[in-house]
Amino acid sequence: MSSEKQPSLLYLWDKRTIYLGPLFEPVELSVGAATLIISLNDPISFMIKGMSEVIECRSLLLPAGMSVEVDTRNSTVVNVSLDALGNDFYVLSKRMQYQHGKAAYGLIDEEAFIKGFMELQSSSMNSTQAYAHTDKLLNCNDDSYTIDKRVVHVVEHIKKTVDDNLSVEDLANSVNLSVPRLVQLFKQQTGVPMRRYRLWHRLFVTAVKMGEGLSLTEAALSAGFTDSSHFSHTFRGMIGMTPSAIFSQPNPLKIIVNDD
Repeated sequence: MSSEKQPSLLYLWDKRTIYLGPLFEPVELSVGAATLIISLNDPISFMIKGMSEVIECRSLLLPAGMSVEVDTRNSTVVNVSLDALGNDFYVLSKRMQYQHGKAAYGLIDEEAFIKGFMELQSSSMNSTQAYAHTDKLLNCNDDSYTIDKRVVHVVEHIKKTVDDNLSVEDLANSVNLSVPRLVQLFKQQTGVPMRRYRLWHRLFVTAVKMGEGLSLTEAALSAGFTDSSHFSHTFRGMIGMTPSAIFSQPNPLKIIVNDD
């Protein structure tokens, strides 16, 4: 059976997410989280504003907040949204062979990644098994990376209050910081402003709710979007395609949520 006939997989965890399957159109990503993209078939291409020509590669690492056009040419790809606090990106950036601006491409151990994700695609791993498999493959444990505990607290607070829309002032008060200082620290640690991270997390929650059986509209409202139009606009802005391109694609889509 060819990979195109296999279901697309969407694994959703608190720390990372994985989409594994084809993308049926070029995407103009403005990523809300640092992202690793790997093609399991033919090379993909990417272009950043200001480039005179596209670059082909099999693996691409993008920092949070970066805008880039990616053409996967219908290849089966792995799109890994990395941890919000930056440790994954810090470690993986040291394992890329080439750099263009803030984008990096060509993993040193690219073939091992391709083989590992092909194994994930062809198996029937549950959430816990898939996370352990991915964590071992990424191998992003590095004690030299510093994480500000105040930003960790704010990130966790945003996750726990996704439908409350707490003000920046409330979040700053929760860690005894001024608003300007928290805004600065949060951007330094995560690579994106707080508002953008909040929207990104709401997209994640929407997908989780869909995996639990809600309709797209019900899930979006439950995640704090004002209506389906607000969700679609946010999804398009960050993912570069309409929600239906993922959730109503020709391939069957299997959403696997955390089974803890």
